[in-house]
Amino acid sequence: MKLNLAILLPLLFVFLSPAEASIQVMGTRVIFNAKEKEQSVRINNVGDAPALIQVWLDSRRESKIDDKENLPFVINPPISRINKGKGKVLRIFPTDETTAKYPQDRETMLWINILDIPPEDENAADKNLMNIAVRTRLKFFYRPAGLKGDLITASENVQWSAQKTATGYKFTGSNNSPYYISYASIKMVGQEKNILQGDTIEPFSSKVFEFKDVKSVASPVLNYTFITDLGAFVSKEFKL
Repeated sequence: MKLNLAILLPLLFVFLSPAEASIQVMGTRVIFNAKEKEQSVRINNVGDAPALIQVWLDSRRESKIDDKENLPFVINPPISRINKGKGKVLRIFPTDETTAKYPQDRETMLWINILDIPPEDENAADKNLMNIAVRTRLKFFYRPAGLKGDLITASENVQWSAQKTATGYKFTGSNNSPYYISYASIKMVGQEKNILQGDTIEPFSSKVFEFKDVKSVASPVLNYTFITDLGAFVSKEFKL
């Protein structure tokens, strides 16, 4: 087998869950505190062959593999080979422009992209097989120094309100903190078939979560699960 950097672009690209990829990323998010000199991410190759990975940062919730941005962070190494059963530590450094680039009164959310390039099997060249590149994305939070409070307190202090609609309910969450509030799931108690997955409320902003095809209830209860810096899930309830 051989690994060839030239196959980066011709490969078919898909986004799969970590369980379906040969590259395993340790952690679900990266918190970069401004006072830190660097942050790291460990990647393990749990597949049956060597892997070539390419890593970069971008600011878009949805992006293509060629949507590269010039962001004020350096990732070392940006491209590397990881043998099967081995791991690699990626180091992320700020630049002199980092502080000036982003607001200092709130967090900024970026994305770490890890593209897993499969090896090219020389023996399969005449079998019409297709190589598939798999991309994993992690949330990357740049946290300026001196922010008031902490993420857990901010998550617990989100102000909720509810509104009955013609087909269900709308719940509005108001985040008055400088932190991004990330949710693993949001659901109405008793309406477990109608679950909203993976959403975020930005700092100093509000977001509406709508549940359709829900019958009127006397006292609607919202169950939400937020995610901590360490990736732990914490469940809370809001009663109207």
